[in-house]
Amino acid sequence: MEDPLRKRNFLNLFTVRKTILIALVISIGNSAFSQVSAPSVETDFQNYIRAESGRVNTGSAFPVFRIKEDTKGNRYLFEKWVDGSVTGTDGVLYKSSKFLFNYDKVGRKLFMLIDSTTMELSSKEIAGFSVKEDTTEYHFERLKNTTDLNFYQPIYKDEKGYSLYKLLSTKLVQADYQTNGITATGNKYDEYVDEVQYYILSSKGELMKIELKKKSIEKVLENESSKVDAYFKDHKGDKVDEAFVAVLLKSINSK
Repeated sequence: MEDPLRKRNFLNLFTVRKTILIALVISIGNSAFSQVSAPSVETDFQNYIRAESGRVNTGSAFPVFRIKEDTKGNRYLFEKWVDGSVTGTDGVLYKSSKFLFNYDKVGRKLFMLIDSTTMELSSKEIAGFSVKEDTTEYHFERLKNTTDLNFYQPIYKDEKGYSLYKLLSTKLVQADYQTNGITATGNKYDEYVDEVQYYILSSKGELMKIELKKKSIEKVLENESSKVDAYFKDHKGDKVDEAFVAVLLKSINSK
């Protein structure tokens, strides 16, 4: 039996400015959520929340998971509600089969569906969360001891040394199609474009943005120049991607 106190504590993660329950119209009879078709998800999410902290609202004009046909990409991490768990800043892990989630990559906010109600979780009360669809799982976390409310994906972590994180965000690029009847430029469609930024976090809590390029890494890690130079020398020809940087940092931390 689910602990009522635990559920109540979990709901403290939400800052609800309006106590409005959303009547989600899903014509699936008594079927389980896993059987909801894509159109039902759209109907569900038409009552979704605007990307403003702590609101529960209704309205047909609100965003949906599946984007209009002529729009490319998606502002949400998934096209449907998925399983997941949340770790609060109190260190408690909250997980239940009744909790379903999705992540807004534009607003960098986590949303939850519980008992036919959609909610936006208060980022300041969340230490981290995981969301999973089939065999694909994503883990996000806030940086410790900071006021930064962004959720970063850890690539490599070492609390006593350097760590590597990436920050996922998405922006909407508006259609910019133009033609003079002879030539044409631009796109006829709006597109949600993902952007990934990489950061190295020092043991002192200093967050340093990098590009996956040799010169950028050398500049950020100039205090470790001898170790960085030696590593690049030993790995000539290797592709400088996130895996390369993670192993580089592990090498530096071990010496």
